[in-house]
This record gives sequence, structure tokens and C-alpha cells, in this order.
Amino acid sequence: MKSAGTGRAVRAATVVLVAAAALVLVTLARKGPEKPAAPAEVRVLHYNLCGAAAACPWNSGGSGPGTSVARVVGEASAFEPDLITLNEICATQYKALLEQLEDAGRRMHGTYASSQDNVPNCGPTGEFGTAVLSRGTIEAEGPDYRRFSSTGGETYTNGGRTVPVRRGLLCAPTRFAGKPLLACTAHTNAKAPEQLREIRDRLAEGPVPRETPVLLAGDLNLQPNEPALGFLYAHASGVGDRPTGRFLEGDETDRAWFSQGATGGVVCTGGEPERCRNGEPTAGERKIDYVFADTRHFSGGHSDARMFDESDHAMLTAVFTLGPDA
Repeated sequence: MKSAGTGRAVRAATVVLVAAAALVLVTLARKGPEKPAAPAEVRVLHYNLCGAAAACPWNSGGSGPGTSVARVVGEASAFEPDLITLNEICATQYKALLEQLEDAGRRMHGTYASSQDNVPNCGPTGEFGTAVLSRGTIEAEGPDYRRFSSTGGETYTNGGRTVPVRRGLLCAPTRFAGKPLLACTAHTNAKAPEQLREIRDRLAEGPVPRETPVLLAGDLNLQPNEPALGFLYAHASGVGDRPTGRFLEGDETDRAWFSQGATGGVVCTGGEPERCRNGEPTAGERKIDYVFADTRHFSGGHSDARMFDESDHAMLTAVFTLGPDA
């Protein structure tokens, strides 16, 4: 037989549980249904520094005021990119850039790969190549650099030596908005357009997990209407064209360039096209520098090209929208 005290204790416990349940229901009602995650904007800065070429004597491998390195620091402070991709940069300039960005309050993580090691302006090692920088950590112990098997027989003679140029695709597995992202750059040889096929194959779903967003930027030395760009662009250049790429490009929706873009761009005047393989010139009258984002995870996209005295290429800044389900 239960005591009176036990009965009172049971009733008191029941009252507490009912009150707690009611409180939970009220809280949930006030919160309402959970809102879906908002899409995020990814900001990319790409630049061919012309870091050591004779065409840009003010650089000559340096990184002080008036050089491309100083320009990147200044523009990064204004644009606040999540990712920076760089071509034609000495290893010494890459190291200096990371230090200067940190001094400017824009600390970034980076990875670097050299395509050749006989460039006198690049200091004792002569290393000259490409780099990827990210605000997020880069989750790799060493550079993820895949050399192209198609080289076009390219060599470079300087400093009394002739060496093969080892161009390739440099990728940085990093994170954005707390999720994985693969950021890549390449500086390809116009005489070896098959290098773009190799990029497509390396960045296809399969080698890259389906759930991983991919961004690619670089000086490809080819113009938008050239067949090899169909390995990257996801939309056709015209009737009969069957592209095999999976990327949208930052400038392809800018109607200002649909009919008067770069030489070598596709002229899009018929009907009301939403996309056009064209864009603002990036080297003289040609568009040969690009910022791409994969179509599964990204949408929108807009890009600007700005010429500065330090380089013979325009600096590209691009913004893409990363879907909430990426």
C-alpha cells in the first residue's frame, strides 16, 4: 500500500512534466518552422602577375611598392576575396604576398607550384609558377599539382639553361561556409589545347566527389570561341556545338559584351540568349583569362576585368552564389 507522501510526490512529478512539455510546445510555436539555409556568395580574385617577364620590368621578381604583389594586396583589401588564384608568380613573390596580406589584416592560407626553375628574376631557386590562396584552411600536406601530359613540347631557356615547362593544374582542397570546396588554377599553353581536356577530366564528378563545389580560374591562353573551351563551358558556342564542360564563367551573362566582346569571343545577337561565350578583354583585345564555377553548386555569377600598369593581363574579380544545399 502506497503512503500519502508517495502519492503526492507522483502527482507533483506529473505536474512538472506536463509544465515542461507545454513550455517546449510554446517555444517551438514561437520559433516557427526552421528556415532553410541562405545561399552564400563566394568572391574570387584572379591575376596573372607577369611577375618576372621582360614585358613587365617593374616587377622583375620583386614584391615592393609598384609591383603586382602590392597591387594584389591593395585590391584584396578592397574586394575581400574568399579565394585568390595567381599565375606567373615567383616562389619568392608568393611568400612575400602571404606576409603582406597578413600585415594588412587579410591573412590567407596558400599553396604554390612551380612550372620551371630557371627564371633569374625569381631569386636563387628560379622557381616560377602558380598559386591558390584561401581564407579557409587548405586541407592538404603538400601541393595538389597535376602536371599535364600534353605539353606541346614547350621549353624555356634562361640563365644559361633550357628546361621543359611543367605546366599543370594546381588545386587547393579548402573550406567555405564550413563546407568542403575545391579551388584550382591553371596557366595553359595555347599550343597544347588538350590541356583543357585534362582539366575537364580531373575536375569531373568522380575524381571530385559529387558534393564538392569546384572553382577554377586561370590564364588559359585561348579565346572563348576556340573548340577547346568546350571542355570547360557548360553551354554551346552556337548551332552544332556540343560542349562537354560543367562550368559557368563569370562574364558569360554580361549582355554588354554579347555583341561587342573580345576578339575571339562568340557574338550572340540572335534571339534572347541568357549566356554567351564572350566577355570583357583581359589581354589586349583578347579574353584569355577566366573564372569558372561548376553548375551543380553555383548559380548567378558576374565578373569584372580591370587593367593595371603592373601586368599585361587584367585582374578579374568574380562573385558566384553557392546554393544552400552545396
